[in-house]
Amino acid sequence: MSASAHHNVHKAAFDLNAAIDHIAHWLPSQGPIKDFIHHNTLHAVQDYPFHEGVAVAAQVYGAKSYLPLADYLKRYDEGRISDQALEWAIAQANCSVYQEQSLRSSLFEPDDHSHYPPQSLANHGIRTAWLNHLEIDLNGMVHPVMFRLLSNFLDQGISRWAMPKPDERFWDCVLRLVQNSLLPLYPFHQPVVRQMLDAGPDRVILNCLGKIVGDETLYGQYLLEVLLAHPGWSGMVRIIETQPNVLLAPRAISLKELLAVELACELAFIDKKHGHRFLQIAQLPNLHAIPLLERDATQPQVPLKMRVWHEAMEWSLHSELLIALREQAPINPSAEQAPKVQALFCIDDRECSLRRYLEEMDPGIETFGAPGFFGIDFLYQGLDDAYPVAQCPVVIKPKHLILESTDTPKADKAEKGESLSTLHFGAHSMLRGWLYTQTLGLAYALRLGWSVLRPGGQLPGIQSLSEVEAHGHLHLLRESDELNEDGYLLGFSLMEMADRVSGLLRNIGLTKQFAPLIMVVAHGSSSVNNPHFAAYDCGACSGKPGAPNARAFAWMANHPQVREILRERGIDIPSGTHFVPALHNTSRDEITYFDQQQLDKAARHEFHNFQHSMQHALQRNARERCRWFELGPKSHNNAEAHSHVVARASSIFEPRPELNHSNNLYCVVGRRDLTRHLFLDRRAFLQSYDPNSDSDGSILVKVLSAVIPVCGGINLEYLFSRIDNSVYGAGTKLPHNVIGLLGVANGVEGDLRTGLPSQMVEVHEPARLLMVVEQTTAIADQAIAMLGGWREWLDNEWIRFVACDPVSRALYLYSSDGWKVAEPAAGRPLPVASHSEKIIVGQTRTIPVHQLARRQA
Repeated sequence: MSASAHHNVHKAAFDLNAAIDHIAHWLPSQGPIKDFIHHNTLHAVQDYPFHEGVAVAAQVYGAKSYLPLADYLKRYDEGRISDQALEWAIAQANCSVYQEQSLRSSLFEPDDHSHYPPQSLANHGIRTAWLNHLEIDLNGMVHPVMFRLLSNFLDQGISRWAMPKPDERFWDCVLRLVQNSLLPLYPFHQPVVRQMLDAGPDRVILNCLGKIVGDETLYGQYLLEVLLAHPGWSGMVRIIETQPNVLLAPRAISLKELLAVELACELAFIDKKHGHRFLQIAQLPNLHAIPLLERDATQPQVPLKMRVWHEAMEWSLHSELLIALREQAPINPSAEQAPKVQALFCIDDRECSLRRYLEEMDPGIETFGAPGFFGIDFLYQGLDDAYPVAQCPVVIKPKHLILESTDTPKADKAEKGESLSTLHFGAHSMLRGWLYTQTLGLAYALRLGWSVLRPGGQLPGIQSLSEVEAHGHLHLLRESDELNEDGYLLGFSLMEMADRVSGLLRNIGLTKQFAPLIMVVAHGSSSVNNPHFAAYDCGACSGKPGAPNARAFAWMANHPQVREILRERGIDIPSGTHFVPALHNTSRDEITYFDQQQLDKAARHEFHNFQHSMQHALQRNARERCRWFELGPKSHNNAEAHSHVVARASSIFEPRPELNHSNNLYCVVGRRDLTRHLFLDRRAFLQSYDPNSDSDGSILVKVLSAVIPVCGGINLEYLFSRIDNSVYGAGTKLPHNVIGLLGVANGVEGDLRTGLPSQMVEVHEPARLLMVVEQTTAIADQAIAMLGGWREWLDNEWIRFVACDPVSRALYLYSSDGWKVAEPAAGRPLPVASHSEKIIVGQTRTIPVHQLARRQA
């Protein structure tokens, strides 16, 4: 539900359930860390225009909205923000003549406070004012108790003993501990609290609010401020309450139960210090001056100067791509030779450079981009997996389950023995645990020290976390339409396979001129000691490696009966065309090939040539990445650079195995010809799309419905985690501990940290995504009209949206008021280079878009 829909809250009689639903809207929506899904951090205010929404969020959460002014001024002095971009940004602000005069007179005046967060509910609300008046650190007393209870109750496997009994709710569990424990559960043994617990969560909340707040009109805001004092745990509880299947070990908990236990805990500590008589919030002397949610926080106060500077920075960056696209010479299709190999990649920005190097080295290779689940949505359970996982965007609810099996029996652990790294003890007791720690613990410590000083090239037994080995076959063809016990179909029918293969091929514009060999390249990432590993994998696969999807798509596209159905639908794949799946490890720049057994002699020859080109492309890609790494090699040796990235990914002390999506900035939806000869510095999501095959926008709306949440979610999470890493981000990785396999916290009793750690965003330029679609404005309008809820991202400018005419290459900027000609800020002339490796020499910062020399096959 949108924030503006909540602005008018019924105040006649306090409705607890409605109040909880209302305040839950403001909580983070980040689920368990095993399923890290990039999303708009400020989803709660997405119904506002971008700058207004950011201002409202700042007033609720106490966060910064923009970079420090000094950062913008420095970029201006370096020529990275142009005067034309500043003029454009001022015009976009729609300010009055007086405001514009005042703005221009102060635009270059330095100050150190413009970016400071405003007064907010989280830091300056009624609860903070009340606690300051009482001179009590209630958070310091209550939070350790609550965090211990929550982490133990929700624990997903770190603890040997489970705190709740089977099917026991959080409230009932706490009540059992209070009433039956041999030792008192501090501080719930206080008589004022112990006596009211039998009344149930609703009554406890209302009783506590009556004693603490005293005014029903302030009840809702107090509950919100209680939850905002630990947004990580609050958001996690709400996610588990509304989506219980996110946990492997189910737990029954609700925000109402959390609030009831926490308010009882607060009242117990207050009663312990102040007795039954203490000042209520309604009796605060300066209550009228304290920010209130409905009166103050949802009325945006946008700092005009900071808005203009940020818009100018973004438009300067966006103009680099727009100028390059506008100056691209039309390509003569008749001069293009038929490709020898076609390769389907994920649209992920990390694949942008790998595709460029492949095409630079061998113009006979043609690459395409599509969301990395390749249109095949299913739950997947591999041979070594304890449970099935979703292999599709989080907005899709899969109906099919795919299982992997093998004819080769697995070796029994007892037969092959166990190494020190896999040694596990079945019996657990305090004495035996102490003995193991004092004896074998020394060996583990020595091994750990050796791993820190000399990281090896092989990952220490955790490869299954983010890679998939092709040691079995997938059961893709459904034998029965009966649902399994969990309500899923076991595999796909031939017609369903044809639907998915044809859907992807039409979306990317590959319906004819098939090459003899078509590679389907998924991606994943390997790293050590990295709780955020899921954030490095494929966002279109719900934070999982895309190998199962690549294998499934290739198998379906190779199936003769599926091809026959496709032929009836106008997609004729020659019998000599073979699809081969692969997985690109983005941290180690290595590739694994699957299921090549059926290749004929001609296809195998092309496959060997492709392997050779890919190996050299991976080495060049590693060297391009190394320019960002402080400890990376400074030489021009590609093999040395590749060895370095492999070592980084295998190092237990390396907090930056790769920089992931840092500096993501562009999304281009169109033919590869539009960007094939551009150097985009690994900053672009590249989605293939043929405008000539989409006369009504029906294909474009499918494409946008996938790329807007995936690419836009990645972009905005990086943007806000970089703008204020302490509020919107997770802070530094170094003090993080994994809590209950749910998330990370600073130390062992901190709040769960949401967003991205600083090591993932520290070099990121926080700018909104520029999405360029190769299509006419008329057809783009038809697609936008069918977007549904995703249109909000475009209308409110959480994403910049530009249409590039397929014939004239004229550019048009979208807004909720319609289209207008996009006028890129004129800066430096478009740089030109013969090849990528010349561009990156000596560069340690983001590089402007370059034109690359064209090569013929």
